[in-house]
Amino acid sequence: MTLKSIWDRYYIAIIFFVTCFVLGIVLLMVTVNQAESDYNEVSVASGDSIWALADEYAGEYKMSKQEFVAWMEKENQLIDGKLTAGSTITIPVKQVTGDDSSIQLADE
Repeated sequence: MTLKSIWDRYYIAIIFFVTCFVLGIVLLMVTVNQAESDYNEVSVASGDSIWALADEYAGEYKMSKQEFVAWMEKENQLIDGKLTAGSTITIPVKQVTGDDSSIQLADE
């Protein structure tokens, strides 16, 4: 079977699969870029800890403190929950835009 005969028999399926693949890649890129911008970033001050941040945002998110800390450790690649003063970490809270001062989880 030559490439021409394969194309002649299956050109619709080939075009369909290539289109799906390209659209999937585009959708993935858009989703990844959007997800990164949804989260709020916090500058770490001297003496800050993950647990202090969890206490500060208590009641503003629908996670337990343990879930909040685990999420921050995973997303920020923190070892043993240690923060470095002057660094910036991402927290699972939506960024506030405009005049709205409420805080929401990024996945809501």
